[in-house]
Amino acid sequence: MTLISAINSVVDDVLQASSVPIYRLVVDGVDISSKVNNRLGQMRIENKRGFEVDTLDLTLSDHDGLLEIPSKGAVIQAWLGWQHSGLVYKGSYIVKEVEHGGAPDTLRIRATSADMKKSLKQKKERSFDDIALGDLIRKIAIEHDLNDKVSEELAKHKIIHIDQNESDANLLTRLADEHDAIATIKNGTLLFMPKGQSQTISGQDLPTKILTRTMGDEHRYSYSDGGEEVTAIRAFYYDEKMAKKLEVIVGDQSNENIKELRHIHRDKQTATLAARAKLNHFKRTAETLTYKLAKGIPDLVPEQTFLFIGIKEQIDEIYWLGTTITDTLDSSGGYTTDLQLEVFFPDADDVSELFEDQFVSEKDKKWTGVVVYYQEGDKAVKLTKGDQANPKHFSYLYLTKAGAQQRLDREYALLDLETGKFTAHNELDQKPYTGLKTQYTVGKNKTPRQWVTLGDQSNPKVIDRVFHSKAAAEKRLKRELPRLNAKKDMLEQVKTNQKL
Repeated sequence: MTLISAINSVVDDVLQASSVPIYRLVVDGVDISSKVNNRLGQMRIENKRGFEVDTLDLTLSDHDGLLEIPSKGAVIQAWLGWQHSGLVYKGSYIVKEVEHGGAPDTLRIRATSADMKKSLKQKKERSFDDIALGDLIRKIAIEHDLNDKVSEELAKHKIIHIDQNESDANLLTRLADEHDAIATIKNGTLLFMPKGQSQTISGQDLPTKILTRTMGDEHRYSYSDGGEEVTAIRAFYYDEKMAKKLEVIVGDQSNENIKELRHIHRDKQTATLAARAKLNHFKRTAETLTYKLAKGIPDLVPEQTFLFIGIKEQIDEIYWLGTTITDTLDSSGGYTTDLQLEVFFPDADDVSELFEDQFVSEKDKKWTGVVVYYQEGDKAVKLTKGDQANPKHFSYLYLTKAGAQQRLDREYALLDLETGKFTAHNELDQKPYTGLKTQYTVGKNKTPRQWVTLGDQSNPKVIDRVFHSKAAAEKRLKRELPRLNAKKDMLEQVKTNQKL
């Protein structure tokens, strides 16, 4: 941070500390701000990404009975801000629900984003063949009198065949899920862009917002080991020429912890896209964070990136991505902003591979028992159940003994002792990781990014995070090293037992 930017930041903090929150409300073109100034109980605006509906909730005092109940379908435009910095437009909303109650008498209004047209929710039955994704989005936009903007990367994707037996809104959501994208309508424009890239539709990076511990009232961080440890996704599709169900695997080919999608997709391309989107979802949501700003910031938007200072090392060291932004203004004059965030991670080269016989590696095996491992320091400890003459070793390394015990009991229950077969699952041979690598940035920008490595790089595990400095990235790799060594120890034990 330069001296000038530091001085500007201090000046902004001083101004905001002494400033007063302000707002503006316009209903069907009429500014009602002055009429409700002394009546506002609460205004809450929730802004989400994609086709999740943005909402505006208003609570107004009607102690004197002079308020008019707005008609359903009325359009409310809202602005929020601070006296020293001015107002920021927060969107246009259509009244959906109105409630009047008392005593004391209050009027509650709930409105949803005005950009979601009724026509988008009408069911249609049709099919599309050999069409570029960008052309399909444009066709839907034209049908609803919308402009369209599709990222160049996604616009070129070819769709071989797709059937529609749903509304255009549902179809757009399905296409967005398959392509790990965001489909949304803002200011009369249908947008379709990659999820989690923190970019505008033109490809420009959204600015990173830096927040300090002193700016927040409260936070909640959670870490799910399962999400980060998923290394690949298996998806199925039906090949009409071969007349059989096939599968595609996207992700790390070590097959360390593969999750399956139950739905059978229409073709290999769709299965691959769905698997890649699901894998990215697991990576993004392995760590989540909520943060309440004591002084609201009206220009924050979903898909913007954030850096934190002064909370905890694991939180401060990486970039976070906003998913939901909620502004709340209440009668006491307090204006706060709540953030829901997930991990921002860089693009990675996903590998997909086709398997025509998904059970080749195990079809002749006859198992007698089960072995599961958990981590203890930099070593792997095994738990066993059943006859150990020829046990199946499940080579996912659990962080706790309790987690390993649950897996042990679950897998043993699936083992048919007469046939020696399991009623579900398949694990392929693993190739152990030899080292670690991850990315970091210089300064406070998300790009350009540089790699930092630890250990042998012939088959490294990639930590899908973007760290704000080389030092932070190196610390994370060192924290990960004991688990890497424990996994190596586990695989050596598996190989040794298989030779006996």
